[in-house]
Amino acid sequence: MLRLLGSALALGTLIALTAGLGNVALADHVRVTANVTVAPAEKAEQGYTLSVRLRTADGKPVNETTVRFYQVVDLFGEREMYITSVLTDGQGSASTTYLPAATGRLDLVARSSGRDHFLDTEERFTFEASVAAAPYRLAPVPLAPFTDRLPYGVGAVVLSVWALIAFALVGTALGIRRGRRDQRHIA
Repeated sequence: MLRLLGSALALGTLIALTAGLGNVALADHVRVTANVTVAPAEKAEQGYTLSVRLRTADGKPVNETTVRFYQVVDLFGEREMYITSVLTDGQGSASTTYLPAATGRLDLVARSSGRDHFLDTEERFTFEASVAAAPYRLAPVPLAPFTDRLPYGVGAVVLSVWALIAFALVGTALGIRRGRRDQRHIA
């Protein structure tokens, strides 16, 4: 019993110490802000240029940090669709092109995962897209004229086989009947 009480006391002390150290470690982390801009791309077929700048509260750039872009879509409820990820340069800047699937109001999210002593950051922004990817069109199916007529050809073959089977059955039945009749005349 005494040993169990000692173990519980040691575990409680360890939990309290861990919680205290966890708060101290969080105090050392630096908050990061993201500034996102959207501009038309140099080529219209590329859509838009998404640019992000990561800075600390005192204005220092946050370099070599991955920023992921997501589009908020309504697919069985509101969800985030992954677009792309970029790595910030020495100035804390990164950019990528994005060609949306549809025009209209788009809600996007730029999210960076914290590294070293930087905290995670997230920036939500909205813009009106007037350029979008061309609608998806199905390519013509190879051998389409052949596949359109295939069911009729297969049907003709099946009917021919059935006709041959029917002809063989009728011929056999008539042959048996004729054979019996010939045996009656001989006897």
